[in-house]
Amino acid sequence: MTSTLITLIIAAVIVVFGLTTGLILILNVTKKLRTGKETMEIRKEILKYGSPAKAIIQDIAETSSSMHGRPGVRLDLFVTQEDGQTFQSVVTTFIPVIHIPKFQKGCEIDVKYMGEGNVRKVEVEDAYVI
Repeated sequence: MTSTLITLIIAAVIVVFGLTTGLILILNVTKKLRTGKETMEIRKEILKYGSPAKAIIQDIAETSSSMHGRPGVRLDLFVTQEDGQTFQSVVTTFIPVIHIPKFQKGCEIDVKYMGEGNVRKVEVEDAYVI
């Protein structure tokens, strides 16, 4: 009789552990999806309302991610604002395959930025945003 009770307790612990881990996993996935959606909304806002600028690609590196067949890249940019001021920025984005020739080291690209001082968020105009 005690072995049956022990077996039931072990089974209950396993079920509770499984449900708890599943709930934690679902909450984390939901949080990441929400964060990703918020990030995309910010990116769209920068592209819609941001100040236009030109940027020279100092370095480009492919990331291990892709989105809908578009490769992820990390761009080190030297951005020149319309008033002539400059700043450095690093942008991780996705570019359509057709635009790859425009995204080479030394090429000038169109960007938009928001923010002031040392805190500026930059987005690439020809990048892929859902």
